[in-house]
Amino acid sequence: MRILATFLLVGCLFSVSAWAQTTVYGMVTDASSGEPLVGANVQILATQQGATTDLQGKYQLELATDTATLRISYVGYRVREVKITGSGEIQRSVSLSPSTSLEEVVIQAIRADRQAPVTQTTVERETIEQQYVGQDALFVLEETTPSILTYSESGTRLTNYGQMRLRGIDQTRINITLNGVPLNDMIDQGVFFSNFTDFGNSISSVQVQRGVGTTTNGTASYAGSINFESVNLDDSVTSAEIQLTGGSFNTWRASGEVKTGKLANNMAFYTRFSRTTSDGYRNHTGSDSYSFFFSGGYFGDKDLIKLTAFTGRSQNELAYLAVALPDIERDPKRNYVSENDIDDFGQQFIQLQYTRIISPRTSSVSSIYYGGAGGDFPATFPDGNGNLSQTNFPLFNDHYGFMTYLNHTSYNGQFNLNGGLHAYTFQRENIEAVVPNISEPYYQDQSRKNELSLFGKVDYEWNQLMLFADLQLRTVSLSLTPDEVFLGQSASIPDRSWTFLNPKVGVTYRFTSLIDAYASFGRSGREPTRFDILGSTVIRASNLASVQDENSVQAEYVNDFEAGVRIHRGKLVGQANLFYMQFENEIAPIGELIPEGFVQLRKNVPSSYRRGIELDGKYVPTAKWTITGNLTYMQSNIDKFAPEGGDQVFRDVEPAISPEWLMNASVGHKFTDWLSATVSGRYVGESFLEPTNQPDLILPSFFVMDAQLTAKFRKHELSIHANNLFDTEYYSFGQPVQYEGQTVPGYFVQPPRHVYAILRLRF
Repeated sequence: MRILATFLLVGCLFSVSAWAQTTVYGMVTDASSGEPLVGANVQILATQQGATTDLQGKYQLELATDTATLRISYVGYRVREVKITGSGEIQRSVSLSPSTSLEEVVIQAIRADRQAPVTQTTVERETIEQQYVGQDALFVLEETTPSILTYSESGTRLTNYGQMRLRGIDQTRINITLNGVPLNDMIDQGVFFSNFTDFGNSISSVQVQRGVGTTTNGTASYAGSINFESVNLDDSVTSAEIQLTGGSFNTWRASGEVKTGKLANNMAFYTRFSRTTSDGYRNHTGSDSYSFFFSGGYFGDKDLIKLTAFTGRSQNELAYLAVALPDIERDPKRNYVSENDIDDFGQQFIQLQYTRIISPRTSSVSSIYYGGAGGDFPATFPDGNGNLSQTNFPLFNDHYGFMTYLNHTSYNGQFNLNGGLHAYTFQRENIEAVVPNISEPYYQDQSRKNELSLFGKVDYEWNQLMLFADLQLRTVSLSLTPDEVFLGQSASIPDRSWTFLNPKVGVTYRFTSLIDAYASFGRSGREPTRFDILGSTVIRASNLASVQDENSVQAEYVNDFEAGVRIHRGKLVGQANLFYMQFENEIAPIGELIPEGFVQLRKNVPSSYRRGIELDGKYVPTAKWTITGNLTYMQSNIDKFAPEGGDQVFRDVEPAISPEWLMNASVGHKFTDWLSATVSGRYVGESFLEPTNQPDLILPSFFVMDAQLTAKFRKHELSIHANNLFDTEYYSFGQPVQYEGQTVPGYFVQPPRHVYAILRLRF
């Protein structure tokens, strides 16, 4: 309570003179068609105050002075500035003309157009800020897009390690990029947002494509892809912001950022530094992390040179083991991992991008980039004498890449062509050492992965039809070099190589400018991870034969069929889509862990599918009320599963952690221009923990409800988030564990009732 009282007191200091003297309202429309532009940004220059147009293209702002300049912007349109002079109520309606933005060129090549036949959700900056208190990006996406399920190892849903699943498929099979550059670890194919916390603060938008989607860079878009776009320098104005977060589990975060806006020399810069600490909800699951983000660019008439970089480092107390239900019933905070196990891990990223407007209809963008990660990951095990011994599992990644795109639009805008290539080399060093002899490892191996991929995309608009085609060619090679001293023998492991030809075709039919329907087919292939091949962290005598066998784990493929309807009319924005994903040799979790316990084991299953319906919408009945929600109903099936070491075969079973129902809903009310509240709820249906579908190994269904209160004081803002109002004990991930000689369900307990508050001070 003292934390909340402190934030409320500080917030009240900024309420003096918060009432505006002038009201400006109007509509933003397309200059040629007259259609309203929904989601256009209307900002008061020299301040952070602004608004976003509603579903009818309307906006309203309260000015603190009688004179101001409004800056109106919308993606793909020329920015306009309008001067306001006077008091009382002033109407200013503005029309915008299409334009090619230098910072939009890379987005054109990677992201799907809003009318493309792709199942997609784009989350803009305003929506991110409404949800944001400093949590890792995956927890924001779970609340704003369909079919995402997350879990938090620390039980905070803010920091420390967490993972997401999309349509029941784990995070290693989701393509994740920033400005087109892969964020996935190319060897293990996962993303650890806890390595670079507060990432969401430097994002202007994110597009989630479910299913195969359009071609992107890096790991295969298998379950889907998530494309982050960093802060837009061209649209920014000179400003500074301080964010302070505090709340349950002794959680504190301080973040400061500065934007220069475009300077007289046509340069612009953005920088942010953040520090986050938390004790965690579960026993010894605390975090101490920092992150730094920088972006700078030079804007010529037809050229843009942009540098984007971030670095972060975290020390996390570890909690990667699921806890047996009987132990949870005695102590929900129980953590099996030793309190002495604290990792120290960091990640770095740098991208140098050159964009060129070759002609009014042709543009190109090229980037070179580097991504690095590394650190210590200790784990305590009993040794042969029954004493505890700590082993360190450090690893180090170096990722070098190049990508280039060419975008072309026909003179009448009916024909669009995008093409490009991406090449990278990814190097990994895995080390193991007994603490404290870290400088004398007993195991050390190397892995290297190379990829060259090419793609071409084309769409053609003919009357009310949009025809779309996309073809990607990926060639991938992986080499594994064992530690022959540890292995006790010389061993030759053949290099693995894969070639994937991934086609996508689709059609969109526009009934009106506000209603369309689409259908598409896509196929994508994906290579196994290092963990899939080794089934362990090391190459030893017991797994050498399977590692040498190139067919021990085969590549997996998905044929993805999507169809949907989208409406963007009046007070309602929504979409409904059907999907059917048919898998060949899916690399599915089998409910067991590798010997070291960090990662679930996955094996090929010959045939499986996922099918369902997704709904996503927003309804604004009045200016004061907003209703949003999304729903997924999904059926999942594995045709045949045969566990190793036995003769039993299980048919027509469900894959692990693939619930039939996922639902989110929220209702927001604006009491005054400065005070608003939102109540939201989330329901997740039950699912199995493993693919034999034992009835006592279930992940139970759950329902949680949250509330949020936001007060705005001039440019400043105080928001209080009260989560899990009913104090529900729930779990969103788990696996079978051994308990007193029996196999019982094991879970990761998610946070009980808790509160976070965030104060934003804008200058």
